[in-house]
Amino acid sequence: MRPQAVPGFEELEISVLRAGDHVWLSAQSRMGSVFAVRRSIPEWKLPNDVTGKSIDAPSDWLTDTVRHARTDAASPALDVGKVLTDLVFGVPEIVTLLQQSRGIAQTSGTRLLLRVLAAPQDVCAWPWELLLDPQRPDRFLAMARDVHVVRSGRSRTYPIRQAPIEPPLNLLLVMSSPLRAGPEDSEAPFDLYAEKRSLLSELQPLIARGLLRVVVEDRPSVERLRSRMATQRRGFHLFHYLGHANPDGLKLERRNGRGRLLPSQEFALLLQQLPDLRLAVFAGCETARAPAGVVDDDPWPGPLSSADICVRDACPMVIGMQAVLPFRTERLLTRFFYQALTAGQPVAEALRLARLAVNGDENSGEPLLDWAVPCLFVGGSEPGAIIDPEAKARPEPAPRRNELRLGIRQGELRFISRLAELREGVDVLSGQTSARLLHVVGMPSTGKTALLDRILEELDPRIALLFISAKRLLAEPDPMREFAHLVAELIGDAGVRTVREGRFSAGDWWERLLGDLTEVPAAIVIDDGDLLLADTPGAADLLTALILLTERRGCARLAVATTGDLVELTASLRPSEVRTIRLDALSWPEVWQWIRRNLPALTRYPEKDLSLLYTDVRHLELWEQLADLASQNGTFDPQDLPNLVRQLGVGTAKPPEPDTGSDFFGAETAVSAVAEPEPAPVRRALRLAVAGPFTIGRREEIAVAVTQCAIEHGVPGRVVAGETGEGESALAELLPQELVFADGVPAERDVCRWMEDAAAADADILVFDYGNAVPSDEQNAVIARLVGDGRLVIASGDHSDEPVYPAWTADAFAVGAIEDDGTLTHETPYFADLGKPDVYAPRTITGTTCDRLVDRPEMEGTTFAALYVAVAAMLVWATDRDLSAREVRELLVETAARIPAGGGDTARKLDVDAALDRARRTVIVGAIGSDALELGQLLAETPIRPELAVPILDDLVADGTRIRRVVRNGVEQYECVDDDAGPRNE
Repeated sequence: MRPQAVPGFEELEISVLRAGDHVWLSAQSRMGSVFAVRRSIPEWKLPNDVTGKSIDAPSDWLTDTVRHARTDAASPALDVGKVLTDLVFGVPEIVTLLQQSRGIAQTSGTRLLLRVLAAPQDVCAWPWELLLDPQRPDRFLAMARDVHVVRSGRSRTYPIRQAPIEPPLNLLLVMSSPLRAGPEDSEAPFDLYAEKRSLLSELQPLIARGLLRVVVEDRPSVERLRSRMATQRRGFHLFHYLGHANPDGLKLERRNGRGRLLPSQEFALLLQQLPDLRLAVFAGCETARAPAGVVDDDPWPGPLSSADICVRDACPMVIGMQAVLPFRTERLLTRFFYQALTAGQPVAEALRLARLAVNGDENSGEPLLDWAVPCLFVGGSEPGAIIDPEAKARPEPAPRRNELRLGIRQGELRFISRLAELREGVDVLSGQTSARLLHVVGMPSTGKTALLDRILEELDPRIALLFISAKRLLAEPDPMREFAHLVAELIGDAGVRTVREGRFSAGDWWERLLGDLTEVPAAIVIDDGDLLLADTPGAADLLTALILLTERRGCARLAVATTGDLVELTASLRPSEVRTIRLDALSWPEVWQWIRRNLPALTRYPEKDLSLLYTDVRHLELWEQLADLASQNGTFDPQDLPNLVRQLGVGTAKPPEPDTGSDFFGAETAVSAVAEPEPAPVRRALRLAVAGPFTIGRREEIAVAVTQCAIEHGVPGRVVAGETGEGESALAELLPQELVFADGVPAERDVCRWMEDAAAADADILVFDYGNAVPSDEQNAVIARLVGDGRLVIASGDHSDEPVYPAWTADAFAVGAIEDDGTLTHETPYFADLGKPDVYAPRTITGTTCDRLVDRPEMEGTTFAALYVAVAAMLVWATDRDLSAREVRELLVETAARIPAGGGDTARKLDVDAALDRARRTVIVGAIGSDALELGQLLAETPIRPELAVPILDDLVADGTRIRRVVRNGVEQYECVDDDAGPRNE
């Protein structure tokens, strides 16, 4: 076991081996050796985690500290480091060896390589990177100029590979962010394309200089990885994994896009296909930690981390992570590490330089401990240089992008959180599917423009791009000819000769250009596509030009953004030739996932407290500003959040217009002022009118409460008090119309006037707490007219022993109340002959997310039951906007649970979850229509969150009556069982 002198390093090996309640220490170098020093297991005095719970292990403390970006970590880190330092260097003979070996290294012009072999895994999990420098006890040894701290692998099963490689180094970059399997899947999907672009941007200077060649695999199934590894000339020397992992393995994808956890042993076998692999970097979560549950009688070698297993079986050097690094730290670490590595620095030195860069960064550095998360595991070889610094590299010219983006206002790309939709859009416009048309549909300001701009940004540079608004084209004297000129310019810049315009008409010239366009990989994006249906001169010709484009084979793809389905454009295409992405307002889970991956400081607050801000903090940019304010504040007390939000200038005041193209609620195309064509009718947010004695003057509170209900039930979007602002979108708008009950029961004419005013404001749902024992023909007539116009009128049915009006009219949706035990309240008996009340709901909303709806939630009765039903109706209707008000009402009744009503009769009790499940199933089946869709395509077609949609889809397949799963040419797809099913929205 005696180490040999290796050029470049002076080695000192230290082993720390636990046996029962103590550890055995050994150390050896060229200067001597010390064996079998018995030391007591350290006692850890660690601060509580962010929730106030105690922490027993230093590894758990480090995980909590990094995950929540704790700025109070400096002192505990020194305390942990002191415990480790006293354990090892508290032995005089060992600290003497350290000093002697360090002196020899300085004399010979090398660096000391401190190898730590710690076992079993609970000891290996201690953060050895926090060892203090005995010469400078306030500094960490891993940051010293003359020392490298690395972990020794427990074993090795392959020959040492040491000789430097001539450039370029081949790097396989694997990025894995599979679909969430269900609500219980807590792993937050990350913006795969953003991280891909960021990492490649950091590595681009090295690529341009010919030092590095990068191959990216962003759909990493086992089969695709094997193919990548087998087809790469010269093999891969470096392997970099970015994605989800846990101590048991790394997350890859199945062919259908779902995730699979590949055990660490199987992953190591996969890496054995790379015979010249020198370094693997696992940037996934906790790849340097072994599975939990280590016990003393585990057979040798016991549970190992993914990094330790790969050092043993596949690769001489592996960098693993002790905790979950924020993405911005990963980018910083990657940039400086590979810069140093390709400059010929030893791997250990490249990592030390990267640690210093992270620690000195304004956002990721001191007092945070991000720098301590990476661990370098080394097999039998030294962590020396991989590339020959004297070898000559051959620079490769970067491809030039051929693009025309006209009239688009671009925002920051990092403020995008449409992951499934982004992936589907990239697949279509890059020509990886048979689809010729990408149709992006969403209400105004849901981020259609921002999404399409982001999709174009992620396409291969060799694909020519044209992005323009129909509004801009229709402002030209001849829109079709202007469009043809732009496409001809794009084709010419791609190096393809085009047919000259000559004396051709615009239509004839366009048809000839289409022949030239078939030779050019191109993505053409038309924004504001609703204007193609307007009566503006040239709109019909422009639509015809787009139809002709979609009818041609070739490499060109078309994308159109609209607020509704553009049947005229899709009618001539087969279902497989069209891919539709439907956008709703960004949901709170999407915002929370983005926060978790990008703003770790905010995760120190409970998610529930942050979700209450979702109503007012309407853009991802504002969340980033809030994180900065919270870090400056430093207390991270949830009670401070309202004041911090006010500093952003949002809340009760109208929020400012966003200055970038965030897609939290979207940013549409900005063009020069032209005459506005009349667009086709568009969908809008649902509108609610609520009136009653307990809701007066509480519109802001009602908006927050209903938004919380939507979050709890997985419905995307938020409710706003009033109309949405510029650049914003919402699930629903709460109208200002209120019925004043200050003087007791309102007059009949006041009730009718309130309903008329709400109708004039385009209310979709009207709910009020008003009743009279005598029916009113005038009120009944107004309600009948409102219902006939497609509105839902909800009325409380508090009546004791006799009917109450207007709830008892046929057109009103009457709501009764039930006790906590599920029985009917004495105020609302069931009238079986009339079927009233239509549905029952809880008599109180105390303790629910709806308790902010009223100023006295502890009160009880049909008032609160009616409010609960109104919220349920809104959530169902928002889930499936193709439903009519009558269908929403029927769905709520049909999915309600039956409860005994006395006399052998049964009434209906509202079941919100069942109603939403029914609506979601209808949406999923309708999205498939007569087509066969892959899972990713289906998820992009529906606005339902993947963690909700996937379990429902699996259940539908298991049922077998509506949807079946098929495999064609090795591709898993879903199709309707009824062959006569028509496509949705047709």
